[in-house]
Amino acid sequence: MKNIYISGIYRILKNRIFILGCILAFVITLVFTANLMGMTGRFERMGCAGRMIFINIAMMAFFTIFVPLYTNEEYRDGTIRNKLVAGFSQKQVYLGILFSHITALLGMTVCYFLAGVIGGAKISTELAITTVILFFAMCGYISVMEFVAMRVQKTVLVAICAFVILNLAYNIVMIGNFFLAFILKGTAYAIGRIIYNASVFGQWLIHAGFADPQTNPGNINQLIISVLIVVISILLGCIGLNKRDLK
Repeated sequence: MKNIYISGIYRILKNRIFILGCILAFVITLVFTANLMGMTGRFERMGCAGRMIFINIAMMAFFTIFVPLYTNEEYRDGTIRNKLVAGFSQKQVYLGILFSHITALLGMTVCYFLAGVIGGAKISTELAITTVILFFAMCGYISVMEFVAMRVQKTVLVAICAFVILNLAYNIVMIGNFFLAFILKGTAYAIGRIIYNASVFGQWLIHAGFADPQTNPGNINQLIISVLIVVISILLGCIGLNKRDLK
């Protein structure tokens, strides 16, 4: 699997869409953090660090597009089939691609963080912790995306599935805001809060300061939730994978 992982990273680093994504991540983060657009009101009052955290969600939009389409391209150009012919299992291919995407996320996060610091955000423990938490939340999101992308080989269908996952992540939080505020109590509230934080969008809202503070289960619990999503996605993704016939 190591060879698949390394070759996957190499191809991603050469991918024009990913390169453009990293450039945009740097430029957009710099523009928002430094408030070069001169926006006023609440956006101005956020401060550099607040604006930096605010724009972090843009990576969710990028990987919603990049992960399924890149994996689908691996199917279409025969890369995945060639790896299977070379003796690798579908499980190894799946994990290699997944960890390549997570490494790509790490690279984009570095671009984002550097741009934020250059834009005026002061390096602090709180900013570092928030960046790490949102990174792991995105890892969970990418894991779910890759789980679906590895199973769906048709381009149109995988694009639809990606859109559904994005909307699910958004609507869980929007509906969750109502239920957590007015309906759920006690144990039901605790479960609802876990579901709320299972969405990267939910964790982003919390750290961007747009959510009710009570929806935050704590930094450690958020990390645990994100890691569990990655683990569960991998376990589900590996079920029956080696027995599947590729057309």
